Amino acid sequence: MTVPGHQPGPVARDEAQVQQQIGVNYGQTTFHHNDTYYVTQEDPPERKFAVALNHLQGGLARSAEEIFAGLVRNGHVSSKLAYYYALSVLSERSLNEMGDEMYSRYQEANRVAVRVNEDEWRSALTVVSDLLSCVWRQESGEALDQAALRKAYDGFHALPDTRQDEITRHLDAVLGGAIQDTLDVFDAQRVGRARLGGDRVNRAWKFFEPDPARPRFFAVPPVSVPAATWVRIWLGVAALVVGVVTALASIGSGNTVLGLVSLVVFGAGLGTALRFGLAREIGARQLAWLDAERGATVVKQEAVSPGHWVSTDFVQQVHAQVDSRFSEARPHVGGDWATATLGVREYLKWRFVTLYGNAQVKAPQLDWLIRWHARRTAQRWRAGTMFDHRSELAPSARTTALFRVGAVAAVAGFVGLGSSQAGFVGSAVFGALGAFLLWRATIEVFASQQLRADQAEASRQLLADEEQGYAEWLAVLADRPTDAEMAGWLDLDKSHLRASALRRAALTNRDVVAHVVLTEGAGDALRAREFRGPMRYSKYVVLVFLLTTSGVREIEVDLDFLTGDVHDERRTSFRYDALASARVSEVGIRYADKKRYLVRPDDAGLYLDKHTVRKRAFRLRLVDGEEISVVVETYRRQVDVTEQEDAAALNRFALEAAGVVGALHVLEAVAAEGRDWIAREQERRRRRSDDWRRGARPRLLGDGLRDPFGDDDQDGLEVPAPR
Repeated sequence: MTVPGHQPGPVARDEAQVQQQIGVNYGQTTFHHNDTYYVTQEDPPERKFAVALNHLQGGLARSAEEIFAGLVRNGHVSSKLAYYYALSVLSERSLNEMGDEMYSRYQEANRVAVRVNEDEWRSALTVVSDLLSCVWRQESGEALDQAALRKAYDGFHALPDTRQDEITRHLDAVLGGAIQDTLDVFDAQRVGRARLGGDRVNRAWKFFEPDPARPRFFAVPPVSVPAATWVRIWLGVAALVVGVVTALASIGSGNTVLGLVSLVVFGAGLGTALRFGLAREIGARQLAWLDAERGATVVKQEAVSPGHWVSTDFVQQVHAQVDSRFSEARPHVGGDWATATLGVREYLKWRFVTLYGNAQVKAPQLDWLIRWHARRTAQRWRAGTMFDHRSELAPSARTTALFRVGAVAAVAGFVGLGSSQAGFVGSAVFGALGAFLLWRATIEVFASQQLRADQAEASRQLLADEEQGYAEWLAVLADRPTDAEMAGWLDLDKSHLRASALRRAALTNRDVVAHVVLTEGAGDALRAREFRGPMRYSKYVVLVFLLTTSGVREIEVDLDFLTGDVHDERRTSFRYDALASARVSEVGIRYADKKRYLVRPDDAGLYLDKHTVRKRAFRLRLVDGEEISVVVETYRRQVDVTEQEDAAALNRFALEAAGVVGALHVLEAVAAEGRDWIAREQERRRRRSDDWRRGARPRLLGDGLRDPFGDDDQDGLEVPAPR
């Protein structure tokens, strides 16, 4: 790829500015190289605890539980560890998952707590225990002990807001009925505020911005003067010297006065013509250079690899980003912006590919810099100064006149020397030969060197301006939310949507036997994740299932995560005996019109559409053939993960973050038991309540239902409805 000239001109520093812009995804994932979820066996206990807490706050309770359990079994004791260990055991688990292992680990956390003095963390764990006692009494069918309930509420509201948020978040699937109704009275306003707290609207979008690539200096190649050019210059100088010596030696012969005057006129004219001819040539070269930079000339760039290990995919992404950012930057004034900026867009495509093609930089990391250049161009276009350089670099009337006067003087001097007889004729011949040899070579050398000096200075100035823009952009991203904040906001959204679904269905928590909330990234969502962490999306499709005594109410909404706005509600209701199966299986997915579609494979199980990707999906099939599905992010080795990541672990995280793990425990049982599920579930809860309150080990899924995640190879295994 080539363009005339190869370095932008100077940029005023006061043009650097930063505005809120949400990154363009182009089908890729923004990846943050943080150590939030990274831990090794050799790490000290403090580091392991911090990473476990990050997992819990990030919505990965099962991973947090394993790390906390390891710390406890290695003899580490603290009330803070006991509290968070207990929360990790209970988090994202419903009452029908209260099995032997869960009970054992919860008691393990309590045994740690009683070994330390009373403090904030032990008080919080006491509140958790009090709430659970009320839950089990409620599930046993007994009347709630109002004194015990009041004690639990008073203890809960005596805790700091952070502890209250943690308890309501992680016990969301356990609390229910009258207990949850009472908490909701106090909690509704707090959740409404908290889900938009932390300046979410102004910060959430930053999570999807990649770490910006640092500006790079565009080194202007040095001027290479061929040896033949230097030979011409030195021969020209020698010819002129010989001409002058010959003229001086001819004094006294022929018309001396005319000869000397002609020699002076020839020399002065040649010098003047060279000086102002060089100025004209430098101006012409600068004009061609700035024409290329500012788009006065258009050199079309092909979206293919230029070689040198630069991928075509990188080139295509850069081209798409340049066009997109310039489209967004269009000033709201009259004029053909697309045509006016065609040349500068093509130039910038060439520049960014040339500068960053082999710099180990991802195309999205250049987005901020492309946006910076687009805004700079928009400012010039708005001010009408995009092509001011053309008038500034046009040769002035004085320069043109002096160049012509010099040329005429040199010709007149040459004629005068030729008319002076004797040795002055030889002087004229050598003078003409010297001028011929010097003219083009001298202008070529000095014009090239001057242009390179100007370009190098412009490159240094542009780098300084880009560095200022880079610093300003880093300042904007400085308060980028953590992954824990993103997960916390999403959990609050889910609580808000569950409460909203109850209100719209004219239900209370007492009317709901169980609830399930599932999330799926929208087809046109931005995507980002941290190293070893789950995927986050800028838009979600959220499904809320309310399981009541009369059947299932399903509410589906679109959530704009960046603003918290909810829209396009869809509702479905069905009886328990209408649910045929619940399963997780691999499906073919195609995205079009900002939506996703399930694609059926051919008879050989293959997907012929090249735009179809394989992903895992949670699928509910009704007896009438209708299907409700939630697509889950799927990671493949050497494709979607780094060398230091485990694809299997990431796939587990994806299922956990989407809510599929808990949903399977509930909905598989419904699919297997049909209309009998309510009675059997209530009986199971009564037995677990008795076991828990007596201190015995509760029985998990008392009717022989398998653990749906006991074996990864069982994905896709259906639990049929009873016939």
